[in-house]
Amino acid sequence: MDRVKTKYFWNMKAKRYPKPFSEKVHPKVMNLIERIKKAGVDVKNRKLLEIGCGTGLYTLPMAQEASYVYGVDCSEEMARVLLKEAENHGIKNIHIQIGFWDEMDIDALGFRKHFDLVFSVMTSAIKTQEDLLKMEACSKRWLCYVGWGRKRRNSLIEEVFKLHGLELQPPPGALRVYQILKGLGRHPSLEFFEDAWDWEGSIEEALEDLSGFVEMHGILSEKEKILEVLHRYETGGRIKHTTSVEEGLMIWEVEG
Repeated sequence: MDRVKTKYFWNMKAKRYPKPFSEKVHPKVMNLIERIKKAGVDVKNRKLLEIGCGTGLYTLPMAQEASYVYGVDCSEEMARVLLKEAENHGIKNIHIQIGFWDEMDIDALGFRKHFDLVFSVMTSAIKTQEDLLKMEACSKRWLCYVGWGRKRRNSLIEEVFKLHGLELQPPPGALRVYQILKGLGRHPSLEFFEDAWDWEGSIEEALEDLSGFVEMHGILSEKEKILEVLHRYETGGRIKHTTSVEEGLMIWEVEG
């Protein structure tokens, strides 16, 4: 997907994206943060950088312990939600940079070897060896990556994808990053765990969301066909669906 479409997709997703302290999301966020701490990472009074910070699911809870957290994201709308949530919860020790990670000048931004922990959670911003080396260049000590594992299930999305000749699969994630890191001589830990998230909205909102999801793959969505599927899933004018996934958590330290 080109950069314009990518920004459009994530700006659109920001309308209904989970917020950091929501009742359903926050316990899962804190569970993952505890996993990271148990692996030996210290966030208290530390300087942190999150790549692909979105609405601040991790940026804001981490900021409640850290010295400060710097978040980067390509979506202005995601950042707008994050800043509003920070204001609502009295969190002031955050900074936001809008842009694509692979285009950022870490020296101009003062990021090189500046942070105690650099982390990313379920973002497409970290894909290549270059992305990872840039990530490492910003850290004085710890790195943490959470990405797609070997499972991704959602009956509604699978049906919509099939209509468009697509197959719902986990994007390349934890296993690919693990192999890149091993090839670089790194020694990351690797832990897989199960997760799931729910989506609920009107038929119109579901149509917009699913159409954008299809078009993210470079295919023009067939909205009438998607509507036919949605009407079979609809209950009282609402659409509900659940995505079940496996995620992989990796933690490693800067070499040398």
